[in-house]
Amino acid sequence: MKGIMQRMRKSGRWLTFLFAFALLFGTGLGARAAEDGGEPYDADAKGSITVELSEQGVNRENVEVRLYKVGSLDASKGYLWFTLEDSLKGVEGVDLNDITTGEANIAAAETLLAALEAGQAEPVSQWTDAQGVTKFESLEQGMYLLAEGNPNAYGTFSPLVVPVPYADETSWDYDPVISPKADGGAGVLGRIDVTKNVKGITPDGDLQDVHATDATYYIGLFLDAAGTRPYGGETYYQPVHVMDGDSGTVSFSNIPVTEEPYYIFETDAEGNPLTYLEQQGTEDAFYCMAGEVLGAAGAGTAPTVILGRENDSIGTATITNVYGDGLPDGYYYTGEITITKSVMSNGQMIASDDVFYAGVFPVDAQGTVSTTPVEIVKLNNNAAVTVEVPLGGTDGTEAITYAVRETNEQGVPVSQDSTFLYEVTGEANVALSLGQTTGTVNITNTLGAADGYYQEEPSTQASNDPGTGNANNRSNANDNGSNNGGNNSQSGGTSSGTGRSSSSARTGDDNQIFLYAGLLAAAVIVGGVVIVRRRRRTNG
Repeated sequence: MKGIMQRMRKSGRWLTFLFAFALLFGTGLGARAAEDGGEPYDADAKGSITVELSEQGVNRENVEVRLYKVGSLDASKGYLWFTLEDSLKGVEGVDLNDITTGEANIAAAETLLAALEAGQAEPVSQWTDAQGVTKFESLEQGMYLLAEGNPNAYGTFSPLVVPVPYADETSWDYDPVISPKADGGAGVLGRIDVTKNVKGITPDGDLQDVHATDATYYIGLFLDAAGTRPYGGETYYQPVHVMDGDSGTVSFSNIPVTEEPYYIFETDAEGNPLTYLEQQGTEDAFYCMAGEVLGAAGAGTAPTVILGRENDSIGTATITNVYGDGLPDGYYYTGEITITKSVMSNGQMIASDDVFYAGVFPVDAQGTVSTTPVEIVKLNNNAAVTVEVPLGGTDGTEAITYAVRETNEQGVPVSQDSTFLYEVTGEANVALSLGQTTGTVNITNTLGAADGYYQEEPSTQASNDPGTGNANNRSNANDNGSNNGGNNSQSGGTSSGTGRSSSSARTGDDNQIFLYAGLLAAAVIVGGVVIVRRRRRTNG
């Protein structure tokens, strides 16, 4: 041993290399003190490398550390000499025997790592425990490269090269221990949004949306495809709620951006991942599927997300729960009814500031229409709106018929409102079932043409906000020029949706001219009264 150590002193280069390791890692890579003057070098001894992540980083558990052998050791000439592995001998600028600073160590490691990844070299991969420790054992002597595999769960540390054995002037260490430090945190952060869909398989084998009144599922974020390495501490899984709908979304925020993938699993309430396309439970059984298309490639494996390199990057994934025979309580199949709304005058579609509603009423087997709608929807003037409704039976597996009627805001059909100033056509019944889950109803409102109805020339421009607005409060004048009904914006306590503009064709009758003149004069008089009252209040 003394002979080898003397030759090492003469060359000086290897000792400088070792001092560079000491400079970079301090006591983390120090040689153990030898007893009784040291032990002789053993060319056949196996070694190990222990990695102990420093407490500077967060989430030290489940950090992947990758190990590559990059150099062979030759001690036949009485001193240690490292040469690059055959697969790396074409790499320029790296001399394993002349690394004199910590910066040089990192630079050499980064150059070698780039070559290894380009050649798709397979590393030995291990994961740290709860204390941030992992140990690579039974290593042949040589030079090794350590690199972080998933900086997701920990602040990143730079790759580095480590010799086995490590030596100082008096002893050999075949089991170096290193403590790399994170570079100050996780760096660029992003977000992952996971959507949970609820569907069922119909008797015809089709996939159909299922409405859940109040359901809770759990979604977990993992670092491996098998779902054995959860991301981060106790927050790696979160609940996702589906409330009165067929889907819900959960977000994982402040996720480190990395080129390594994240894996999405549904879990149980304790965070244990569920196996994709494997039946869960016996009563109201279901299975998890990646995506939302039956038979699609990858439906049976965990969705992966690789965040973009920019800050605030957002990744998305979808998991679908598919129910087979029967649905749990509070779950049912639904259908959709699309209601189109048009407002017409003299054969032209016109814009209107009025607000219109439609009610969807169940129809029983005898054809009787319920007086209570299951849905009241605000209509889009000269456009369409789609409303979701339950199918028949307790879980929506039976056929059902709905009557679509124009109503006021409270769901009272306008056919029962004598002051409604439009003629309504197109109201209809819609039959829905698992085999026919959609239907369309086209409701048309036509301005009345009876005497005494009038409006300014109708606009053919589409309303900027067809679903909102206020009634025009135009007068429903009779032949005597009086205001019949007072205020047409509301009727019977209903909203302004029951107030409608009136209209009639201009006939050229002189009596109409006198009527208009009288109304104008009355308006001027009323206006004058208002002015006087305001002045009196001001002066008073």
